[in-house]
Amino acid sequence: MSTATEPRLYRVSVLATGFVRMWRGWKVILPVIVVNALLQALLILLGVLPYLTIAFVLVAVISFMILVKAYNFVAAAMLEAAVGPVNVRAVYDNLWSRYWVLLAWSVGLGIVVLIGLSLYVVPGFVVLALTPYLLMAVVDGQRNPLVVNFRTIGARWGRWLITVILMGVVLLVTWLFAALDGFFITGAPGSFFGWLVLGFIATWFLSAWALIYRSVNPR
Repeated sequence: MSTATEPRLYRVSVLATGFVRMWRGWKVILPVIVVNALLQALLILLGVLPYLTIAFVLVAVISFMILVKAYNFVAAAMLEAAVGPVNVRAVYDNLWSRYWVLLAWSVGLGIVVLIGLSLYVVPGFVVLALTPYLLMAVVDGQRNPLVVNFRTIGARWGRWLITVILMGVVLLVTWLFAALDGFFITGAPGSFFGWLVLGFIATWFLSAWALIYRSVNPR
């Protein structure tokens, strides 16, 4: 049974510990990050303009499905990295059975976030801040991911709040660099480089969240 008394898997800084632990899964995360960046860049090469057309919708759907699969791989690896060595074969073998469930939850979460962003921007970010463990719980095979998400926040609410704030600062700095990247490096090369950076930052964040998640929801 998961309780708030489970031993913590991190030290003073969960982000610092997460950065170190993420490399336990390098055999998974490196190819996933590179392949995702490459595929996203290839989609840019198609030259589809961001207008509401069948071509744009199709490209957007393909891009989203690739992102969900990448998340699937990385989150599974980080859940293992949080508590020990990463079994690469186990990560790959146990993914496909949960992909469609993860895709459904991702679509639902994406819709809610988009509604929040369209209303006043801030609600969308609030939704993201309040659901860091939702998709992770899906990857972990939890029956009620939403309940697990809020239970984990409640058990480690102080650590959750500090981590959200620090991640917000990192994302702000990343956004500034992304703007420079888009100015100096355009097209598919810029997209590839941007997705690479985003992939490593997302993996770092997932590693940090996985540490907190596993401290409340052990295997």
